[in-house]
Amino acid sequence: MLEDLRANSWSLRPCCMVLAYRIAHFCSVWRKKSVINNLWAAPIILLYRFFTECLFGYEIQAGATIGRRFTIHHGYAVVINKFVVAGDDFTIRHGVTIGNRGKSLACPVIGNGVELGANVVIIGDITLGNNVIVGAGSVVLDSVPDDALVVGQKAQIKVLK
Repeated sequence: MLEDLRANSWSLRPCCMVLAYRIAHFCSVWRKKSVINNLWAAPIILLYRFFTECLFGYEIQAGATIGRRFTIHHGYAVVINKFVVAGDDFTIRHGVTIGNRGKSLACPVIGNGVELGANVVIIGDITLGNNVIVGAGSVVLDSVPDDALVVGQKAQIKVLK
């Protein structure tokens, strides 16, 4: 968690968002291990959902798996599905939506060193490679290889590093 705080430059709101997510994720993982763990973990997850969704306006579900040094810039209106898997050094900005498409539960798998601009939408059973940058306002519906820059309404690969 200390790496997350350093990655967010000790800014109050992003640090609170990441710490709250880490605590809720811990509870989410441990409550699945035994029924007794639900007695203490379930109320914490409910409080997490209430505070994040109702008071702070973002939804990073506790079941989402996000690696080390998770960085948030201006985290308003962020939505991350519980089946999303993201690697280390993951950076997001406001308005980001990551989740499933239609009735399928399959969600994106995001590599290490990925940076998402403002208002990015990533949906479906796709993979974003390592060191990918997604420009602001992009809609990503197809897998993206490593070291790519993607931009556009339906994001297309413009540059490979």
